[in-house]
Amino acid sequence: MELKNLEITSSPTADLPPEIEEGNVEYKLKLIDVSSERFEQLVTQMKWRLEEGYGEAIYKVGVSNGGCLIGLQEKDLERSLCTLKSMASSLDADLTILRYYAARNQAQDSSKRVAEVLVRRVSGKKELLHLKIAVLGDCGVGKSTLLGVLTTNELDNGQGKARLNLFKHLHEIESGLTSSVSHEVLGFDSKGNVMNYSDSRTAEDIMLISSKLLTLIDLAGHQKYFKTTILGLVGHAPHCFMFVVNARTGLGSETAKIQLRLAAALKVPLFVVINKIDACSAKILHQTTDQVNQSLQAICDHRSYLITNSGEVIIAASNFSNNSSLRSTPVFQVSCTKGNGLDLVKQFLNLIPMPCGDIQVRSEKKNYIEFQVNEIYYVPNVGVVVGGLLSRGTIHENNCLWLGPCENGDFDYVKICSIHRNRLPCQKVQAGQMASLAINNVNKEKLRKGMVLIDQNSTQPCSCQTFEASVTWLSSEKVVNKGSQVCVFIRNIRQSAVVERITMEGDDVRIRFRLKKQPEYIIEGNRIIFRQGDIIGLGIVKSIVPLPASAIT
Repeated sequence: MELKNLEITSSPTADLPPEIEEGNVEYKLKLIDVSSERFEQLVTQMKWRLEEGYGEAIYKVGVSNGGCLIGLQEKDLERSLCTLKSMASSLDADLTILRYYAARNQAQDSSKRVAEVLVRRVSGKKELLHLKIAVLGDCGVGKSTLLGVLTTNELDNGQGKARLNLFKHLHEIESGLTSSVSHEVLGFDSKGNVMNYSDSRTAEDIMLISSKLLTLIDLAGHQKYFKTTILGLVGHAPHCFMFVVNARTGLGSETAKIQLRLAAALKVPLFVVINKIDACSAKILHQTTDQVNQSLQAICDHRSYLITNSGEVIIAASNFSNNSSLRSTPVFQVSCTKGNGLDLVKQFLNLIPMPCGDIQVRSEKKNYIEFQVNEIYYVPNVGVVVGGLLSRGTIHENNCLWLGPCENGDFDYVKICSIHRNRLPCQKVQAGQMASLAINNVNKEKLRKGMVLIDQNSTQPCSCQTFEASVTWLSSEKVVNKGSQVCVFIRNIRQSAVVERITMEGDDVRIRFRLKKQPEYIIEGNRIIFRQGDIIGLGIVKSIVPLPASAIT
C-alpha cells in the first residue's frame, strides 16, 4: 500500500493513554509478516472494534499497547498499512489514512512515523452508523441556511434561499423563523464522501448508499417557540449539539444563553459554528470569537479552540466524544454565501465518533424496552403507526408491548406488525435509534404524543401523576412558589404541573410536582426540565407516587 502524501503533523505533547478493551480505538505497534492464524485473530479483533464503534474504528499504527508513540520507518509502516487494508477488506470495510505524526522519541531516528487510520464499513453492510445532531442558537443566526448549504452543496444567495426546503409552514417561509422541529439527513460513504450531492437522490437513496448517516435536527431559536426547542432537546436525545453564532452579533439573546446552559447541563458534546463571517470585519469577528470563548468558560467551564485546517479537524474529532472530560470545545468560522470553512465542518461531521456513553447502551439496556411515542399517523392499508425514539432495549417485529398510559393511567397490550427506520423496512430497532412502528390492537382515539411502549415481563406497568425531583437552576432567577404552575419536560412529555412542595437541605433543592392533565410514565432517574416564564430549572426524578394499576384484561 503506497503511503498517502499527507503532511506530517506535530507529535502529541505526551504519549497516549494505555489502550482499553472497550471502545473502537485500537493501537498496533506493527503488522508485518503476519501468519494466517494471526491474521484471523486480527480480523476478529477488528470486527469487535467495528461493532463497538457502530461500524467504524480508529487504528493507530506505530503505537504500543501502553500508548507509547514509538513509530515505524516508512517501509515498515507501508507494510503494516497493507496488512490493515487486507483486514478491513475481509470485513467489507474501507480504510482512510487520516494523518501521520512524528514519533515521540526523535533522538535515535527522526524518520519514524505514526499513522492514524479510519476503518469504516461499506454501505449496506450490517448496521448503519447513525448520529443525531441538534442545532441550537439564537433566531437569525442562519441555522436553517447552514443546514441547507451542508446538505445540498449549494451556497446561499444572501436572501435565505438555502433554507427554504427546510421550512414546513408558510409563516416560516414568510418570516424566516423556524417554529417547528425539522430534520435533514447528511450521508457519508466509507471513504468520507458526501452522498447528498445529486439532484436525483431522495432521502431514502442517501440512506441506502451511506455508511454513516447524520440526522441534523433544526430547532427554533426564537423565544416564542422555546417550549418546542426544549421538547426537541429532551425528546430526540441528540448525540451532540451544534451551536450556531452570528459573527456580527455574537451569542445573542438571553434565550440563546439559556440554550447553551441547557446543552452544558445535559452533558452532551458540543461544537460551535460562527456563521456569516463574510458580513463583518476582521475586528468584529475577533471580538465575537473572544466572546464565544468567554461564554463557554463561564457557562460550560470549557475552553474553546479555533479550527483552521484539516489536521486540527482530525484532532478535534478524535477527542470530541470525550470533550466533557477534556473541557474543550471546537469552534469553526464559516460563510454560507462564500463557502469559507464549510469543508472543515463537513470533514468534522464525517469524523466525529459515536459518544462513548451511547456505545455502551446496548449491553446496559438490552433487556428493558422503552420506546417514546413522538408522532402518530394513520396509513391506509397499514393502520396506526407511531414514530419516535427507542431509548432502551431492542424491538423486533411481532413483539408484544405495553402502550400507554391512557387518560386513566392504564396501558394497552399491542403487537408490533412492522418496523421502518430511515423510511426503509427493517426487522428490528436498537436503543438510540429513531423508528416508525405499525401496531394493532389499539384504538387510535386513545393515542397521544408522550406515550411509551414498554416491556416489563408481561406485568402491566404503572403510571404516576405526582413525583419529586432534585433540581438546579439555569436562569438567573431561582425561585418558584408552592402552588404555582410550571411547564415540565421529561423525555417526550410536555405538560403543566403544580408545585406541591419545596424542600431544601443545604445545596439540595427538591420539588414535588403534580401533573395537571393526566398521568404519565415516569421513572426514577428521568431527567426533567421545567419552566415558569423566565425561570428555568433542570433536575433528576428522585421518587414517584405510582397510580394503582388496573387489572389486566
